[in-house]
Amino acid sequence: MRKRIGTRKSICFLIIGILMTSWLLTSQSAFASEKTGTLTVYYHGVTPQGVQAVLPGAGFSLYKVGEKVENEWKLQGDFEKAAVNLEDMSSSVQRKVAEQLYDFAVKEKLQGEIKTTESDGKAVFHNLEEGIYLCAPTSDVSYDNGLFHLAPFLVFVPEMDENGNSFYDVTVEPKNEWVENEAEPQKPILPEKDPANTSTDDVKTGDDTNIWLYVILLFVSVCMIIIRIYKKEKMCDEMDL
Repeated sequence: MRKRIGTRKSICFLIIGILMTSWLLTSQSAFASEKTGTLTVYYHGVTPQGVQAVLPGAGFSLYKVGEKVENEWKLQGDFEKAAVNLEDMSSSVQRKVAEQLYDFAVKEKLQGEIKTTESDGKAVFHNLEEGIYLCAPTSDVSYDNGLFHLAPFLVFVPEMDENGNSFYDVTVEPKNEWVENEAEPQKPILPEKDPANTSTDDVKTGDDTNIWLYVILLFVSVCMIIIRIYKKEKMCDEMDL
């Protein structure tokens, strides 16, 4: 009887051990799948004179565009409708893919998460799920007498090194290009007025006062002459009487 009880206890402990092991493995797998990462964009540039420029105040938009399904990258979410092929993710093709995805985002008016570089030229995105992301500048950055222009680019979370190691805290230093500011357009020069072609009909508003002054003086003069003639004729009539 005691032997049977001991056997039953052993079986119970074995079952409990198996259940605990399964739960731990499931928990670790779930934890691994829910692991998130960060993306740090360090933005700087070099002027044609060789000046190293840290670029604060630069805006970046981040979009999650795809995820890995059975070892293949697939577009997901709003980007599923984009006619972009993710089969070739070699470095030489990534820029073209990024430009196509960004054109789609602009056309569809998609909103990404926006971060702005701080005084040290860094912008950090947190809590990023595993997947492929599109990062694009919101505008060119003005510096001195030129602009720093940056094309959209792709980011992978996690990032894999040559040895197959995964890194969830990704740092990128995107390479931009220097663009000279275009000269400001010249203001149109109005042709000077030729005095020889000046018409006598061009009368300024202020000239109306002088014209009416002459008219009033002429009217008063005529009235005085008429009154004087009238008085003279009246005196002559009185003398005749």
